[in-house]
Amino acid sequence: MPGDFQYTSLKNPESDLRLIQIASGQHGDDLKCTITVHSKHSLKRTKYNALSYTWGDVAVKVPISLNGRICFVTPNLEGALRNLRCLTPAERGKQLPLWVDAICINQNDREERDNQVRRMKDIYQSAEWVTIWLGNYYEPCDDRILINEAKWGIENPGRGSEMDTAEATRLALCLGYMLDDPSKDQTFLDGTKTYPPEVENIKAWVQLSRLFQRAWFERLWVIQEISVSQRAMVLCGKYMILWPQLEKAAKYILRPRGIPVPPRIQKILPLMGAHRMTQVSIKSMWNVDEKNILTILHTTQDTKCLDPRDRLYAILGIIEDKEDVEIDYSIPVEQVYRNWAEKRIRRTNTLDILSACADSSRLGDLPSWVPDLRRPFGQDKPLWIFDHTARKKDFPSLQTYTRHFLQSDGKCRGLQISQDGLTLSVHGYQAGVIRHLSIIGDVVSNLQDPTDLTTRLRSVLNEWKDTILKLYGPGFRFADVVLRTSEPWDLLPVPLAELTLNAWMENSVYDGSQDIREFERLLFPRVHGCQIFLTSRLNGGAVPGDCQAQVGDEIWILSGGLTPFILRRLGPTMHRLISPCYLYGSMGYFVRKQDTTEELRTVTLV
Repeated sequence: MPGDFQYTSLKNPESDLRLIQIASGQHGDDLKCTITVHSKHSLKRTKYNALSYTWGDVAVKVPISLNGRICFVTPNLEGALRNLRCLTPAERGKQLPLWVDAICINQNDREERDNQVRRMKDIYQSAEWVTIWLGNYYEPCDDRILINEAKWGIENPGRGSEMDTAEATRLALCLGYMLDDPSKDQTFLDGTKTYPPEVENIKAWVQLSRLFQRAWFERLWVIQEISVSQRAMVLCGKYMILWPQLEKAAKYILRPRGIPVPPRIQKILPLMGAHRMTQVSIKSMWNVDEKNILTILHTTQDTKCLDPRDRLYAILGIIEDKEDVEIDYSIPVEQVYRNWAEKRIRRTNTLDILSACADSSRLGDLPSWVPDLRRPFGQDKPLWIFDHTARKKDFPSLQTYTRHFLQSDGKCRGLQISQDGLTLSVHGYQAGVIRHLSIIGDVVSNLQDPTDLTTRLRSVLNEWKDTILKLYGPGFRFADVVLRTSEPWDLLPVPLAELTLNAWMENSVYDGSQDIREFERLLFPRVHGCQIFLTSRLNGGAVPGDCQAQVGDEIWILSGGLTPFILRRLGPTMHRLISPCYLYGSMGYFVRKQDTTEELRTVTLV
């Protein structure tokens, strides 16, 4: 029996690259590969492809032959190599060598791994093709997708098959064509006015939904792998579809336009899982600024990676704002996050990074002012979008807070970071204390119909309003707080939005209209996962519910920050940062006169 494969150190890990070649064979034959090292000079004349895939369960390994020795890989990678393998030597001669991270990088050599990770963007950018492996026609994860007969119109679609996958890829092509037809004349490629059979085939829709919900769409590293690729194709079993074609299908499902689908299909579009495309495709992501690493981190927070340091490392190839991050897997994750936060704060002399803090010190291993990227951000997305995208795009002349005593350029005053990197001090003033917190808005749990959020939205908002008005009276700016409106924050036309909200809550508008559906879409992130609060100064605001704000927490305006912040007092000057928040009357220039006379004090965050 051959021994295990042993790596030979790369002479020049900054430029050398290993590539594998898959030996031809029938599907059931043992998998055999060869691996060779290519220097910087030989790579100039060597074309290769690169594989984008998920490792799967790293605790489970299967053997393959590598240069006649045994190499253990995960079952998902073995499946990809088996489906990429050519059947005959003649076909193999036309196949380009392949770069696969798990095989071509010695994962046990930290120095080599650091060097290769720094080159990841170039590796995928230089590949002729990037092949995206979604798995076999059926994967166990498909069983997690519940197909309800009442919603899908099919009793038992069964497990995915080769035929189902073929139909799903053809369906994706049809949706791309339908998206590109602005005339909506419903004339298809064959000149007929009837829908192609794939569009009417519910099993094809089910299989396409399963593909969108495969584990690949959850992986953080694939964002870089796809965004820098010259060309990419998607492989499921033996069936392929070009990445841009699948991307078009997802766009159609998310925002149907062009030729409409049949009415019975329209109701299943929200169930398809196509929103996961917006997690991995830069072109499909919303509110992303490649010059601001925080916007990429926010958009990718729901993706997965095995090593939490990769939250930063995996996106360096797709951003310009990366000078505060250095790849080094020898440093503990907590130190990686602290180093990044401190470097960014010192370099920018701002506290924009605090917008990514959601009770970061909860686990006890990070200061509260350092984002804990192992956990999701706070979920007040309208607040985030305004601070990091809309503020710059729609209000270029907007300066952060008041010009009376906080610097109008939005920079920190009195900034100090302790030598041990555990505390941060800055000047600011207190804007109130939380006296009441609403329930956390939950719009999605235990819904009988996940396509109908209207009833639950109304229920949450009416409960909020009834409770607040009992405490404060009719003078409370409820609509302003819910919609996050205050001058010059008018992403929605404020008077119209307030009138629409009040009429909608009273159920006196027609729910089925396109305008109302769009209004509900904008309203959803302003309610779900959020809480509204009342302060000691009878002012109102909103905060992400997962930050665990409490009655008695203080609201502070900090120099260099983009928003007000909720702080929890630990001592005379010591505070724990809980969350950024929205505070009516304290956003942008619109600061109340009494706030501008507050004493400027030093706040220390721990």
